[in-house]
Amino acid sequence: MNTPDHTFALRTVAASDGVLHVTLAGDLAWDSADELTDTARAHLDAPAVPADVRVDCAGLTLCDSMGLSALLTLHRLAAAAGVRLHLDRRPPFLDRMLLVTGTYEHLTGRSESAGPDGDTPSGTVRDPRTPGP
Repeated sequence: MNTPDHTFALRTVAASDGVLHVTLAGDLAWDSADELTDTARAHLDAPAVPADVRVDCAGLTLCDSMGLSALLTLHRLAAAAGVRLHLDRRPPFLDRMLLVTGTYEHLTGRSESAGPDGDTPSGTVRDPRTPGP
């Protein structure tokens, strides 16, 4: 039996327009959460703080409670530095987790009833606590 390789990978690119692009792939979990927070801290405590942090979540395969904690820490660090955090191309499982834990609006800046806006891959966000179509 083969198990899929969901090794965590993080890539950062500081663009010339002052935006820090962070790409996440694999499992954001207990064994990888510190890598995200340490990397964020290094960029947000630097002399040249980015104007925005855009996190591409499309490659995430899992986010456990420690992964959620890392995203919340990232949000706190960004807010303390006066930087806006964007969680782009979130997989549906991540949106569900954010909704169930009550952190969706806090981390995305949108209400749960927000319509499609280009960075929600499923088009619309449905509250998983209500029956589906």
